[in-house]
Amino acid sequence: MSDAASSSRPHPVFQAIIDAYAAANRPFLHQVSPTVAREMLRASMMAAPKPAGLAGLEAVVDAVVEGPNGPIPIRRYMPSSRALGVCVYLHAGGWVIGDLEFSDTTCRRLATASQCEFISVDYRLAPEHPFPQPLDDAYAVLEWAAASRSGPLLVVGESAGANLAAACAIRARDCNGPRLVGQVLAYPVTDHDFTTGSYQEVGERNWLLSTADMRYFWDHYAPSGVDRSDPLISPLRLTDPVGLPATFVAVAELDPLRDEGLAYADRLAMAGIAVATRCDAGMVHGYLGAAGAIPLAAEALADISRWIRSAAGQAG
Repeated sequence: MSDAASSSRPHPVFQAIIDAYAAANRPFLHQVSPTVAREMLRASMMAAPKPAGLAGLEAVVDAVVEGPNGPIPIRRYMPSSRALGVCVYLHAGGWVIGDLEFSDTTCRRLATASQCEFISVDYRLAPEHPFPQPLDDAYAVLEWAAASRSGPLLVVGESAGANLAAACAIRARDCNGPRLVGQVLAYPVTDHDFTTGSYQEVGERNWLLSTADMRYFWDHYAPSGVDRSDPLISPLRLTDPVGLPATFVAVAELDPLRDEGLAYADRLAMAGIAVATRCDAGMVHGYLGAAGAIPLAAEALADISRWIRSAAGQAG
């Protein structure tokens, strides 16, 4: 485990990306429309080198789950060995961008290392589909997985996907829904407070995520008239966390969301829930996606995989 400690600048790999964006005069996400933001993400993915050495899966299959808002595309990652459990995975992207392709490499790595089946959810995006539609999609797939797959069930998410994962766990508890043996929240959005210490420290630095970006995302997902204090939107506002599953929270030192993620971990631990945390120095928001280039990110992914494997194995 790493401590948030000494770094004041991003890891060189991230600094090179930041510098390249600046040299190209790439606009920030909050400066463009959601449509353009999605195109920018696709362009970045096309330009990124293709990772190698991702063997170890028996099959990767696309399918569709019926939900309350219509069909929901999913992608199933099945390990070659007998799966220890099932993880419903929810991608990052501020509820506005991202898709199955965006999270494909991370899901392959996690499924292989954890020896669990991963089900990635292509949930509907804001602003076309604001709260609660992305959450409804995520929860519908969670219910489908509980009904159609065998083995212990977990929910896993990154960033806005971690927000949806946390909300799924709350809804499952409160609505007598699927029993979860664990939740993994990587740099989660847990509150709509932009005044935390980490927002003050790095929110204006534009290190791949800024305060302005997060305001943009929030305005699309929970626009005027939506109560952002609802725990299904801001899990940190939950009054009573008792009954939520064991939790792993991973955050980046140089991320505006760092403090709210750690605060949520503390809130759960104070309620007697088993919680593991890590905060990685020199990392910025979304760092798990750099596991192929940065040893510390690879270590974090391996740590998460071990935790999932243990939670599923003990439950099984």
